Amino acid sequence: MKKFNYSLLASIALITAGGANAAAFQLAEISTSGLGRAYAGEAAIADNASVVATNPALMTLFKRPEISFGGVYVDAKVDLTGQFTSDNPRINAALASRNANQNNVVPSAFVPNAYFVYPINEKFSVGGGMNVPFGFKTEFDSDYSAGVFGGKTDLTTINLNLSGAYRISQGLSFGLGINALYTKAKLERTAGVGADLVNAQYGQKVLDRSDVVTRLQDNEWGFGWNAGLVYEFNDRNRLGVAYHSPITVSYKDNTAFNRKLNRTGTAELDLDLPGYWEISGYHKVTDKFAFHYSYKYTDWKRFKELKANYNSDGAEALRKPEYFRGNSRIALGISYEATDKLTLRSGIAYDETAADSYHSASIPDTDRTWYSLGATYKVTPDLSIDVAYAHLKGKKITFKESQDGIPFTVNYTSKSSANLYGLNVNYSF
Repeated sequence: MKKFNYSLLASIALITAGGANAAAFQLAEISTSGLGRAYAGEAAIADNASVVATNPALMTLFKRPEISFGGVYVDAKVDLTGQFTSDNPRINAALASRNANQNNVVPSAFVPNAYFVYPINEKFSVGGGMNVPFGFKTEFDSDYSAGVFGGKTDLTTINLNLSGAYRISQGLSFGLGINALYTKAKLERTAGVGADLVNAQYGQKVLDRSDVVTRLQDNEWGFGWNAGLVYEFNDRNRLGVAYHSPITVSYKDNTAFNRKLNRTGTAELDLDLPGYWEISGYHKVTDKFAFHYSYKYTDWKRFKELKANYNSDGAEALRKPEYFRGNSRIALGISYEATDKLTLRSGIAYDETAADSYHSASIPDTDRTWYSLGATYKVTPDLSIDVAYAHLKGKKITFKESQDGIPFTVNYTSKSSANLYGLNVNYSF
């Protein structure tokens, strides 16, 4: 990294504590057709070329080359109410009249996607694509009272995938892909009421609440792979299973600073993004009606700590335990072919939090329920358009946030919800 002292190492810890539209900072918005059914059946349904991002084995179901591109617009609402407390009576009295309330901490965002599938012959197909598997963004007011926990946080990823699929037998297909994940992080933390405490101590104005006390900006690459199987019992029934490997993003800094050791040197830190697997089913029970389902597990429990060591002798520049756990997502959906040109779909899903007992104001991760509707309209035999809408309802949570070296704690209550709007265009050649 270009600038990476002790406080910035700690900033990465704050980034990873955030949340998004799926557990922790994992994103589910792979396609618009999937959004319309709450992403139920993703590892077993071949609506369009987005199968590249879900289960590459499904590419063997395509008879013609196809492209799909579009995205999902996310309009989230996260409101926080907070109250300061401190073990120091003087500080507790000074903060008694202040609060840490903030509304609409998550700005609207667009999550893009683009894919292609190219059948080589009856047995072999290739494909590729771009999607956003992780990321989030929060913005607090520049003079937010608890600026050390709020400020601005922006974590963006873009995943580039290249995949191949092979039909092993009449019913069984296998797919394999490689992934290159580009990550870009930007973080700022401000003094907040810490400035008031410092100014009172010195008897003069030393800091403003909006003064930046921590800043991080960097971009790095990580690499991984994914694989999938699909078994077709017949034209109406199939099961699929898909796996995406963990990806490690490695950071290195030549000016890492530890205040306790009073030391500057080269230190390294690995950020471990989780692997996840999904099993799905698709069953067309009549000529027009089908139901589908998914169970997805993300291995957040492997994310145990953030630890950075100096290269020269292995001394710790930073060690911060984490409290993430593996989380599950269950989804059920239906599809209805209303006419030869119009397909309707709907779904519901329950998404567990990855934060068992630890939450952060940077977007408090919480259990959430999805309610989705969508449709596909065939403009021509080659061109179709997907539209979808989903409402996410987050569970109300209360939590405490503190940090080493900060003389106060904030008791938070968080309420969250989101509306998602998707649009994709699909074209077969």
